[in-house]
Amino acid sequence: MRIGDVKLKSNVVMAPIAGMTDRPYRKIVLRLGAGMVTSELLSSNAIIRDSAKTLEMLPTGDEPHPVSAQIFGADPCIMRDAALIVEDTPCDIIDLNFGCPAKKVTKNGAGAALLKNMDNAEAVAKAVINGVKKPVTVKIRTGWDTGSINAVEMAKRLEGAGAAAVAIHARTAAQGYSGEADWAIIENAAQALSIPVIGNGDIASPQQAVNRLRNSGCAAVMIGRAALGAPWIFRETNDLLATGVYNSPSRSEMADVILDQIDMMVERYPERIGVKKMRTHMAYYTRGMQNGARFREMVNKAATRDTLRDLTLDFFIENKVTVLV
Repeated sequence: MRIGDVKLKSNVVMAPIAGMTDRPYRKIVLRLGAGMVTSELLSSNAIIRDSAKTLEMLPTGDEPHPVSAQIFGADPCIMRDAALIVEDTPCDIIDLNFGCPAKKVTKNGAGAALLKNMDNAEAVAKAVINGVKKPVTVKIRTGWDTGSINAVEMAKRLEGAGAAAVAIHARTAAQGYSGEADWAIIENAAQALSIPVIGNGDIASPQQAVNRLRNSGCAAVMIGRAALGAPWIFRETNDLLATGVYNSPSRSEMADVILDQIDMMVERYPERIGVKKMRTHMAYYTRGMQNGARFREMVNKAATRDTLRDLTLDFFIENKVTVLV
């Protein structure tokens, strides 16, 4: 699959998730079969203000590819200027977020609020697409609420503006992440557009991902929350597509992935911050596992990389929980 002139490694891609899909995790999921990864959500206003915290979240030269940088905002000129700055990074694609339902984003008319103002949404897209040379994609939802379902119309307008692909989360902004995803809308969009449509929402297993790819008409599927604590879901899905079967990772393989991520987190951030961020990932890695709650209790006491590594080895390899006092 291609987005513009960018060839994806597979048609199973990772959704951007604030606070989670940072550089270390992007490296992990690409290594484990994701077709593409995307940065955390970046404010166009912060980018043009030269915010060090925001600019540090942009893709860098030591990342594998393909990687997309996602920005949000409601002002066409600011979004264009931010995209021009982002274009100078090693990102392959610039992604516009027209789907985030968070109040801190929508209160200023950005994110999913743009679905209530399709004229401005189209103006933002045109400003960015006409301003940069790299492919531009857009992520939307089915609409603002059930009374204003407009994903297909919005997607058509984005295609007309020159978008290289459109990703659709099959819920309204009002739904947030609750309720059932309506994939019929994605199917309608896939039939109506000539550019790739990427489907997102309620994909919790390799089998669901394969079913959506085969039955919805979309060019790719985007996996989000199900990949937290299970980055191998991309490899599993790719294997299922190719051979009809897949193998889940052993505890030893899981440990190898986690240990690698621990090391990358501490290299990416100061040790105290890297360990703190890793605790959240550890909670996902061990959800539903026997003695997982006790293990997480110990993880939350850990203050160093070495302690996290020791706890991980004991739990996943020795099948025991080391008690920290």
